[in-house]
Amino acid sequence: MPRSTAPAWTCGNNACPICTAPERDERTMLRCAILTLLEHGRWMACDEIPLPDILSVGGDYLSRFKGGLCGDTPMPVAEHWAWLDAELRLLVARAAGLDAVSTLDPRIDKILATAARRTTRGQVKLLDLAAKQFTDLYKRPQTA
Repeated sequence: MPRSTAPAWTCGNNACPICTAPERDERTMLRCAILTLLEHGRWMACDEIPLPDILSVGGDYLSRFKGGLCGDTPMPVAEHWAWLDAELRLLVARAAGLDAVSTLDPRIDKILATAARRTTRGQVKLLDLAAKQFTDLYKRPQTA
């Protein structure tokens, strides 16, 4: 994961499982950006936007909110956009059943092409599963 040039960031959402974690670090903004893209991807799938379009140009998509009313939308710098797109594709491919640990796995495109043929409801469920798996990976530690 690239190192952020910005300080540790919070989206301002008190329910965000990543931003409210006590061990937040400089990667927090990128993690929150992934969750934001998965959430917005659900809406796009309902609007019948193709899955490949949802999974590409994520950083560019988030940058459109800059200066808007969405003060809680993460704004990764342009140098992180390629990483963001690759990580998003990998997360969805994993949710679809790929056991890859690398964004360079050549099977990702095939898995995503199969996932793109799912119904809208199936794509929404896939994006939900990707978000759940991602938040489980970065779960807040339990306090004693």
